[in-house]
Amino acid sequence: MALDTDDEILQDFLVEAEEILDGLNEQLVALETQPQDKDLLNSIFRGFHTIKGGAGFLSLEAMVNLCHKGEDVFNLLRQGERLVDADMMDTFLKVLDILNSMFAEVKAGSYPTAADPIIIDQLAAYLSGEAPPAAAEPEPEPEVSPPSAENNVASDDITDDEFEALLDQLHGNAAPGITPPEDPPKAEPAKSPGDDEISEEEFEALLDELQGKKPAPKTTPPPAVKPAAEAAKPVSPAEPESSPKTADDEDVVTAVKPAAAAAAPQAAKAPAETSVRVDTSRLDDIMNMVGELVLVRNRINTLEAAFENEEMAKAVNNLAVVTGDLQTAVMKTRMQPIKKVFGRFPRVVRDLARSLKKDINLELRGEETDLDKNLVEALADPLVHLVRNAVDHGVEMPDAREAAGKPKQGQIVLAAAQEGDHILLTISDDGAGMNPEVLRRKAVEKGMMDEEAASRLTESECFALIFAPGFSMKQDISDISGRGVGMDVVKTSISKLNGVIDIQSEIGKGTTLSIKVPLTLAIMPTLMVMLGNQIFAFPLVSVNEIFNLDLNKTNTVDGQQTVIVRNKALPLFYLRKWLNKNNTADPKATTEHVVIVNVGTRKVGFVVDQLIGQEEVVIKPLGALLHGTKGFAGATITGDGRIALILDFPELMNTYAHRNY
Repeated sequence: MALDTDDEILQDFLVEAEEILDGLNEQLVALETQPQDKDLLNSIFRGFHTIKGGAGFLSLEAMVNLCHKGEDVFNLLRQGERLVDADMMDTFLKVLDILNSMFAEVKAGSYPTAADPIIIDQLAAYLSGEAPPAAAEPEPEPEVSPPSAENNVASDDITDDEFEALLDQLHGNAAPGITPPEDPPKAEPAKSPGDDEISEEEFEALLDELQGKKPAPKTTPPPAVKPAAEAAKPVSPAEPESSPKTADDEDVVTAVKPAAAAAAPQAAKAPAETSVRVDTSRLDDIMNMVGELVLVRNRINTLEAAFENEEMAKAVNNLAVVTGDLQTAVMKTRMQPIKKVFGRFPRVVRDLARSLKKDINLELRGEETDLDKNLVEALADPLVHLVRNAVDHGVEMPDAREAAGKPKQGQIVLAAAQEGDHILLTISDDGAGMNPEVLRRKAVEKGMMDEEAASRLTESECFALIFAPGFSMKQDISDISGRGVGMDVVKTSISKLNGVIDIQSEIGKGTTLSIKVPLTLAIMPTLMVMLGNQIFAFPLVSVNEIFNLDLNKTNTVDGQQTVIVRNKALPLFYLRKWLNKNNTADPKATTEHVVIVNVGTRKVGFVVDQLIGQEEVVIKPLGALLHGTKGFAGATITGDGRIALILDFPELMNTYAHRNY
């Protein structure tokens, strides 16, 4: 039997459960290093409890059973009867993996598969005390009473008789065996049989009686209904306090919540909802319409320049301001915190370090940095490769670190920050760093270049070799690394996002990889250039600098024309020879416009005929006739109504330069 995926209640559960599961991934790893953190234990307990409640309402029994066992174990942990150890954490991480699999099944519209009985048995062993006891028990918090064997009530169940008696008492018809609460003072109006309102203290007394406890002594009988002004006053020392809740009270409260909700006094009106769930396709449609509006704005700006009308100029400026604000507002609705991606890495680092027998601490910075939803999803896989590479290749073994005078525990920092119109991501480690000479030698051994070419590589070019297909510094192949696959995929993925990668490394100090990507992929700032009569757009995030070149100051190295920029030789290419072959250079020209562009981890100079300026454009896919054309990321419409092709530099270089960039 399949689930109804259009059911609104199911969709609400999926949204809430996904957020909780993402949080549990990070919280469980943090708990291993902070096993006595009460807030963390309570938060994880509430996470399992909430998922269990939602799954129970939808009759997802497999999720209910697994969450119930996990909840019971965490109840022991938060009462201080046991401490978390590495083996217990391995079990709970497996539980989380199974819950994620169940969640995927529910999301696909089918009932979840029951958990592996071995996992259920492992959780049951912790509950029964068969698992090894904790090394030391912290003092239990005074406000929590440990459940006794005699009066322990099942987490979710009360008997039918007890429930009926409770309902009778809530409505004023006390059943035999349950002592009704004291009558209110005669000065107060008595409750009618149909009156559903009781005080909080009466409700607490009922819960205590259900669990076989004596109600807390009362110095004054509770009033039937408190006036709003009286309810707002602070409680004096003479007034009674409600008895402390045990862990089991939460489930009893959940069981009688519908009746209690009707009985509790309404102190204030519930706040209205401040959020609404919107399908992402609708946001994409709105973004496309804003993109069209940007094109119209650019067109109007161009037309306005032909008229010398002050009022029209003011109207056009107002339109530009409103369009910019609307564009920003719509972009923000598509934004998501990068924490959605970062949340998975504590688990990745913990598991990988444990398998490699390394001790590594992961620090996350800038988790609240927002970027486009599509970019969040696209960055997930490249970041996993880079973090795994830092754990495997970057951080040394504990004994090697101690021999080098470093702390036994290695540090990896994953950070995100917004810089202007782009996002900067950095992955840093305090490992051994990379040796440029070793990288040169490895490149020659693999036949990627000869010794003379390798000797001319700069340090940054040597570091960039790790992104070459098939390049690996590992001697032994394992299930983690050694095949030379992964880092080249990272470079390709980042290039498709119009991103740039930079590597800084120092021997003995560590390595830092920096990734710069645009805030959004829908609207892109570009540099417009001319080749003959055709306009082309350079993604501005890739543009490094622009200058006028004296044609007498170029050199040729290994058959490649180069230009010296700040004592560094950069390859120089004439775009007109690739993209506009009918256009020939002016033989009398002594200077050319050169745009230095970042292509992957390298810098390349492109000669263009004319520079137009910066313009925000909306990326449109190429038409059927041009679909699949190499070197172009898409097209756009300029302010004067012409079509401009947007260049894809990595693909352009691979297609025309006959070199691997």
